[in-house]
Formats: sequence, C-alpha cells, structure tokens
Amino acid sequence: MTDTSHILVVDDSPTQRRQMQIVLEQDGFAVRTVENAEAAIAAIALELPLLVVTDLEMPGMSGLELVETLKYSHPGLQIVLTTAEGSEDVAADALRRGASSYVPKRIILNTLCPVVRQVLSVNQAARSVREVAKFAVESSLKLQLGNDETLVPHIIARLESAIVEMDLFDDGERMQVAMALDEALVNAIIHGNLEIESDLRQVDDGKAYVDMIALRKTQSPYSDRLLHVELHTTPQQAVFKIRDEGNGFSYADLRDPTSAENLERAGGRGLLLIRAFMDDVIHNDAGNEITMIKRKKTAEEKAAEAEVEGNDDN
Repeated sequence: MTDTSHILVVDDSPTQRRQMQIVLEQDGFAVRTVENAEAAIAAIALELPLLVVTDLEMPGMSGLELVETLKYSHPGLQIVLTTAEGSEDVAADALRRGASSYVPKRIILNTLCPVVRQVLSVNQAARSVREVAKFAVESSLKLQLGNDETLVPHIIARLESAIVEMDLFDDGERMQVAMALDEALVNAIIHGNLEIESDLRQVDDGKAYVDMIALRKTQSPYSDRLLHVELHTTPQQAVFKIRDEGNGFSYADLRDPTSAENLERAGGRGLLLIRAFMDDVIHNDAGNEITMIKRKKTAEEKAAEAEVEGNDDN
C-alpha cells in the first residue's frame, strides 16, 4: 500500500460527490470518489489517501461507522464530515469518536477547502513532534504573541511537544486537541483582538472579511493587542488558557452551537469542535479568556468506551 496525495470523497449522491470533487480540484487537490463507506474501506486498503471527506448519513454503513472503523484500522488518517441539517448531535458524536472536523452541506462550496487545509495544517504540526522527554513529570509554558494567524500551526506544535513529553494522549486525541486549539487561537486573534465579526465572511465571498483583518492589523488599538497562551501539564491532564486583550463578550449571549442554524455559522462550528474535543471548557467573566481541559483516560475508561462502541455497533 502506497501513501498518495489524493483526497477520498465518500457520498452516496453522485451530484454532491461531483460538486465536492470540482471544488477540491480547483483548490489544487487530487481527488478520488466512491459512493459508500464499504467502497471507501476497499479503496483505502489499496491506496492510503491524504484525507477522507465523508457524508455523515449514507445507506448501509454510515459515516459515523466509517469514522469508527478507520479510527482503529488507520488511526492517523484524518476525516472531515459533511453534515445535513438536523444531524448536529450525530456530528458531535462522530467528532468525539475520531473525526477531525465537519462542514455543513449548505455552505460546503465556501467552507470545504479552508477546513480541509486547516486539518492538514494542524496534522502536519502535530506529526512534527515525535521526540519524547522520558522523565517529564510536570511542565508549564507561557507565550505572548502578536496577531499573526499564520503562527497558529507553530504555536500548536510547541504546545504539542509538552503533551508528547508527558505521554498524555494517543495520536487521535492529540489531533483533537490540536483542532480545538486551532479554533480557540484563531478566534482569540480574529474575533477577540481584531474584533472581526464572523458574519462578515458571508459578504463578497469572504473578501470583506479578509480585507478587514488586514486593515485592523494596521490600526490601533487592534494592532497593539497581544495574545496570551498558557499550558500546564501533569501526568493526568493538560490545561490550556488562551486570552486576548479585546473587549470580550457575554457568555450568556453565545449562540447554541448545537442548533441547526448556528451549526452553520463559523462561531457555532468552532465552539462545537472545542466542546466535542475537550473535557471541560470555561469562559472568564470578561469573555476574553477560555480555559480548556483535556484529561488522560485511564485504561478502565478506554475499555468502557470500547465496550459502549461495540454495543452501539450491534
């Protein structure tokens, strides 16, 4: 089996398969498509793709079942879900079970490629950290940075090194942590320090959003604000704190990320990912700091999870 650079698209709808293929190929990716999960497993056995994009709900083996199967057969393979309205609970479950991210079908034309590139970027940063300090028992790290979102993968790689040293999580769990960090860090820079509204992405195919980011980076007070990142690890857990110097927000006013309407908003999607991948998520009263806690699972907890998943398959 050879490692290739193509993306495998899995969807029972010929129209949607073709639509996703065109969008991805226009962004420079090589793409292959199959019509169901069983065909995907056979294709992956022959040639390992760079990433899998799969529909969540399909006849026969579902996207959730495909996620679970690939989690054990190819734990390093990243999977992006495409979700229809009304499937947000199943999407959250799939994220917890091993999927890397998801894209609502209504906004797939504008969102699929950025999400795929986000997952690949984060995965590359995570894979770059493999040397382990064997005797680490506790570590703390504080970073203070400007508002350069291109540094986010490097920040994640630095945080990942501390997690690897402590031997806290397996590859799949580290990828989940990395995805949550990516969402939280970008949110703190763009929406916190630069005060850019997510809804601006819908204006002029996102050009207004990009232009406003570039402008705010040159304007005071936005350009003067810093991003503060803290990590504290022990053999039991990792605690991440990310704080911006913006005006904050009211946590009570946050949209419910599990509702169909808000799932399709950028902010709702990011919060759902963070909640799915972290054990505890806490916002400060000022609304400019998020604390995310990920705990190491005991052998008993992993065995219990495997038993539950096995029962779900029966």
